[in-house]
Amino acid sequence: MMEIIMTYFATFIAVFTSLSIIRVSVNFIKALLSNPPKKFEIGIGALIYYGLSLSYLITLIIANI
Repeated sequence: MMEIIMTYFATFIAVFTSLSIIRVSVNFIKALLSNPPKKFEIGIGALIYYGLSLSYLITLIIANI
């Protein structure tokens, strides 16, 4: 029972971290392709969050190979 709950929780976290990384990637590409290109600014808190999200996804991919 507990194993099933932890699997759902891990899947939930993986989906939302994936959406988060996709969102920041799209915003970066939009800033890069705008005319004229505008500076892509990200706060220190968001930078830490996206870094943790990316490291979680990389760990998840490596652990499941």
